[in-house]
Amino acid sequence: MTRQHARATTLAALSAAALGALGSVAAGPPAAADPLPYGPDTCIQGFVWREARSGDTVCVTPDVRSQTAAQNAAAAANKEPNGGTYGPNTCKQGFVWRDAFGGDQVCVVPAVRDQAATDNAAAASRRQASAPAPAPAPPPPAPAPPPPAPKQGPGVSWDPRIGGLTAHITDRSGVAAQCTYTSDFYQRSFFLPANGRYDLVIVPAIPKFQNWNVTVSCDNGTTTNTTEFF
Repeated sequence: MTRQHARATTLAALSAAALGALGSVAAGPPAAADPLPYGPDTCIQGFVWREARSGDTVCVTPDVRSQTAAQNAAAAANKEPNGGTYGPNTCKQGFVWRDAFGGDQVCVVPAVRDQAATDNAAAASRRQASAPAPAPAPPPPAPAPPPPAPKQGPGVSWDPRIGGLTAHITDRSGVAAQCTYTSDFYQRSFFLPANGRYDLVIVPAIPKFQNWNVTVSCDNGTTTNTTEFF
């Protein structure tokens, strides 16, 4: 490779790098979009610019803007043709200057001038920039708590004793209750304290060497069905 060719190759590489850097600078970050389509004078929904003159951005209803344009078109017809106290802009009897802006000498009926004053006073409140931000969405409702676990029925165990049995009945629900012990040949009510035990003595009881069906039901909504061979 000749020295001249090597120099040309180096210059081409440096030029490409410089152009790439310039492209990065020129691109820059994207401009943020203006959230108001017509700038700070953008009207809230249902209102438009009055346009009593060029640059009149007071927000009014569409009907008022149409009336304002008609008043401008009829301005000459509502002036004294020969002038008067206020010179060539003197209004005919029953008309006054509109005063929608400083120097507005369009002749209108007094009610229209009052309307223009009201619109001017309300101008700021009718711009989107002045409107309050929408309220944040309410948080989602809290999930419903899970249903309580069903209460467990009493535990029942037996011990034989002289002339009968002792039924040991233990609360497993954590709720005190009035309970009833019912078997094929015996029934009895008793109070069972929360997480406590009641010893039900069944005397006399004659062994028959068979399975007895036993139900212990309590007024806290729990029940236990079991059997005992006796």
